[in-house]
Amino acid sequence: MKKIARMIGFGLIMAALLISSCTPATPVEEVKTETQAEQPQAPAEPVTITFWHQYDKANAEMVDKLVAEFNAANPDVKVEVVIQPSYDEYKTLLQTSILSKTLPDVATVDLIWVPWLVSTDSVEALNDFISSDSEFDSDDFYPLQLEYDNIGGNRYALPMSANNMQVIWNKDLFKQAGLDPEVPPKTWDEMKAFAEQCQDPDSGIVGFEFYTQPTGEGITWQFQVWLWAAGGEFLNEDNTKAAFNTPEGLKALTFVSNMLQGNGSVAGPWGAFGEGKACMQLDGSWLFGYRKDAPFDWGIALVPAPEGGTSATNTGGERILMFSSSEQKEAAWKFIKFMTSSDVQLRWDMETGFLPVRKSVGENPKYLSWINETEPRLLPFVEGMKYAHTRPATPLYNEVSDAFSREIQNAFLGLATPADALAAAEKAVNDILAK
Repeated sequence: MKKIARMIGFGLIMAALLISSCTPATPVEEVKTETQAEQPQAPAEPVTITFWHQYDKANAEMVDKLVAEFNAANPDVKVEVVIQPSYDEYKTLLQTSILSKTLPDVATVDLIWVPWLVSTDSVEALNDFISSDSEFDSDDFYPLQLEYDNIGGNRYALPMSANNMQVIWNKDLFKQAGLDPEVPPKTWDEMKAFAEQCQDPDSGIVGFEFYTQPTGEGITWQFQVWLWAAGGEFLNEDNTKAAFNTPEGLKALTFVSNMLQGNGSVAGPWGAFGEGKACMQLDGSWLFGYRKDAPFDWGIALVPAPEGGTSATNTGGERILMFSSSEQKEAAWKFIKFMTSSDVQLRWDMETGFLPVRKSVGENPKYLSWINETEPRLLPFVEGMKYAHTRPATPLYNEVSDAFSREIQNAFLGLATPADALAAAEKAVNDILAK
């Protein structure tokens, strides 16, 4: 009997163990698992990118405002702004940062710095970002603006802000000379005739003030306007040789040189227009800051063109680019795309007075209405953006400009014929480009 009882007890124990092994997980374990699943994931820390620029005063305030909007709309990215010092100090800082590998992610720089920066292999090409972004419309930029940043088949930057030059005329001097103060010249012939009628050597009044001294970018920058209007080019397509010693270049230099020999103009230090001693000159869209309270009435018109030709102008401004050392390239592109978008550029131009780099801004009714309400004289600068050329995209541009200006000045001063000056300038420029 005892043996049978032990066997029955052992069987009951085994049955209990078998039942226990088939029992589902306890409710406590289920509650724990569900509680863990319901725990919210901690938000990822935003990536940080650094943005350098050199804008000041109201322009810098607008940059801060736009960056704050971008950061608020993109919680996954945080843009930190660093304002750089003076023009020369900024370039020096970029040079040292390239060597020390401490460049920012994104920066705006003077457009003529782009070729130099590209030559250091420090700038990221934007081709892949643009081609893979269906929302980005590069065709909306003015074509002459886009040409500059396309170097060696790659796009390295995008226009951020722009300015250009047009003709400014003194309406009081026009009236005094018997000219209609409300009618500016439209052609080269009219410009020369108006200048000759308006000049008054006895009173020290110049008909048209050309930039003639000192040598340097001032001469080159302004003469390029007349060269382009004549249908010429400054350098060849790949910026390896001079392209200005042509019939078009001779036409432009002959026109300017002839006027400077007392036929509407004379060579002299820059500044006669501001003193009320010049009837006309080229000036930039930045003039509204220092001409606002001029003691004479003045107007702005498109640069006159040769008969049958097209107006032309020279543009400056800043470009926005990404450095190849950035570890947050997608975030950097998102910020560049934001800053160059049509909506942001519309507000940027209206707040700062910079000129449109996008057609959708330059033709925007809201923008045009703003101009008519605030400063109608700005309109020729806006219209002129479609005719605005950029200087050649070569890291040797400064040297080229200096060499060109030294030879061209001889034609301005009557020390060389236009043909001889062009030939000498061509040799000097080609010697530099041969480097």
